[in-house]
Amino acid sequence: MRVLNVLVICFVFLLTSCGSSYLTSSENVSKTKREYDKVLVVGRSKDNTSRIKFESEVVKTLKENGVDAKASYEVEGTKDLMNKLSESQIQSLKQKLVTQGFDGAILTNLINTEEYTDVLPGSTSTAYVPARYGRFGRYVGYYPITTWEPDELKTGIKYVFESSFYNLSKKTGDNLEWVGRFELKDPSSIERTTSIYSKELVQALLKNNIQTKK
Repeated sequence: MRVLNVLVICFVFLLTSCGSSYLTSSENVSKTKREYDKVLVVGRSKDNTSRIKFESEVVKTLKENGVDAKASYEVEGTKDLMNKLSESQIQSLKQKLVTQGFDGAILTNLINTEEYTDVLPGSTSTAYVPARYGRFGRYVGYYPITTWEPDELKTGIKYVFESSFYNLSKKTGDNLEWVGRFELKDPSSIERTTSIYSKELVQALLKNNIQTKK
């Protein structure tokens, strides 16, 4: 019983603390899949260090899967995308990117931050305690004693991100190919967070929209 209780505690800890999955929703907008020559990776953030780490990790993951990509902080014209652009500026930027050989773009934005409260259900454990039967002078029976651990409330900050993938080679109409929503609770490590995020993002794009070159 003691071993079982330890396993239950470890399992609950993994579910609530390690959070191995960030992607909460995904929509394949275009329902088309094709090869891309070069993909631009944009992570809009006021924190330049986080942006560089994120973009670099996504680029690395794409390249590991046979997709050529480049981080926006290395590309002229996209080094500073925090300011709101007009429609004409967007069209001009798109044309410059196409001229540089980009035909796809991944754009990631922080959508919202909010407090959250999770209820971690309490656990029970049962121990069988021997009871003395005076007449026989030995322990001949066992009685169960059950203890209950109360529910626990876990609070923190949840960050909601949205990543979108665009087909820059499309000349007319909407060019949104895919969009996904990601939720991160109390991220403690930039390296670990960007690693998991980039892997889930790239896996979703390879499954739905990006065909690797043969």
